[in-house]
Order: sequence, then structure tokens, then C-alpha cells
Amino acid sequence: MRLGARVVQPATIPKDEFLKFTKIPIIIFYGDNIPNQPSKNPGQEQWRAFLAVARNWADVVNRYGGDAKVVHLPEIGIKGNTHFPMSDLNNVEVANQISQFLKDKNLDK
Repeated sequence: MRLGARVVQPATIPKDEFLKFTKIPIIIFYGDNIPNQPSKNPGQEQWRAFLAVARNWADVVNRYGGDAKVVHLPEIGIKGNTHFPMSDLNNVEVANQISQFLKDKNLDK
């Protein structure tokens, strides 16, 4: 997949390196304007692909005993976000989601 001037390609890592992801809780947030179906718009299509890959990656981490979660913000009712949710007008809503995640994982101390 071409991303700007770069080409994004899959890479492999040794299994022992991958398993490190199963030792920590992980949450990944995605914002708005990501289509559910393939798009002719390259920008939207790359984000659709990134979201799908992130979900697949989290599923694999979880199959190995990890605790990974992908949150597409519009699916939980938080709309209007870009790929920089900390700088969007509703950043407090996103921060509340992060705070709750940290609390749920006992990482808020």
C-alpha cells in the first residue's frame, strides 16, 4: 500500500518479540471518516485498511493471551475525530475513555 511517498509493507518479527505484546494491556483508538466498504478515495481506503489490520492484529494478540482492544470512536458514539483525537474539540471525551481504560487495568495509580 502506498502511503504518501512511502510504501507500507508487512514485516515479521520473532515470536518471542511478538509475545511481549501479550504482557501489557493495549488500546488503539480510530476516529471518523473511515468507510466500512472499499473506497476509491485513497486516503479513506488507507484508513479503512489500517483499521481492519489493527482489528486483526488485536485478535491475534488476544488469541495468545493478550489484552488488546481497538476502539473505532464513532461505534461508541464519539464523533468528529481526526487521527489526532487529543487535539480535537471533543478531546475530553476521548481522554475520559483513556482514563477509564487505565482505571479498568489498574494503571491509573
